[in-house]
Amino acid sequence: MANSLATAYVNKSEIYDSARPSYPQEAVDFIKSQLDMSLALPVLDVGSGTGILTRQLATTGMPVIGVEPDAQMLVKAKRHEGQQSAIYHQGSAEHLNVRDRSVAALICGQSFHWFEPNNTRLEFKRVLATDNPVFLVWNIRSPDCDGFHVAYERLLSGAFDRYAETLQIDDALEDKIRQFFSGPFQERTFHNCQRLSASGLLERTMSCSYASQPGTPEYVAASNALNTLHWEHQQNGEVTLNYRTRVVYGRI
Repeated sequence: MANSLATAYVNKSEIYDSARPSYPQEAVDFIKSQLDMSLALPVLDVGSGTGILTRQLATTGMPVIGVEPDAQMLVKAKRHEGQQSAIYHQGSAEHLNVRDRSVAALICGQSFHWFEPNNTRLEFKRVLATDNPVFLVWNIRSPDCDGFHVAYERLLSGAFDRYAETLQIDDALEDKIRQFFSGPFQERTFHNCQRLSASGLLERTMSCSYASQPGTPEYVAASNALNTLHWEHQQNGEVTLNYRTRVVYGRI
């Protein structure tokens, strides 16, 4: 049986850090505006990866701790320590490795879909010292907003054997969100995009959990297909990958 896609980021920390999109500043500002930080406790970015969202949150002046289970991702994130008021340690959504009632807020950037919702809610309630909402954040690629995105979606479905697994994860997400909050929650969306060269599109695609490692036949075939797709749709040497940044939030 294949390993879970949640464990499929081995040796991808460098490409993940360089290729994944940041989050719209409007979304980051919105999150901060909803938080009471009067207790001067840190915010946890849970499943922080290489610290992309962690660093953005830290630039607002909030003390932020990135919590990440993958050792390679954590090493890459720690290379950024000292740039903002963010630090990192190893942990998971179900085992955060912080004291009871020791954090002001919890934010999950591009990570909640990997979590077990009931155990995560219990762990979050244990560490949360405020009535602040929990935030679940994703950059969600637009699959059909124009011809390039339709062709890109078709390429992913045809080029990667495990791409269908991500669609199954997406299908289960809404039930997981409702199970996690077990009460009312709200949602905001923001526009986001990346302008990508041919090499940038290749790296962005290969940073995904379903993408194969360099040197494999699947990687070679997908690389060739991505180069062709980029050539067909580029303008001034770049294509635009559009996202809907989804911010779901509620109290637990």
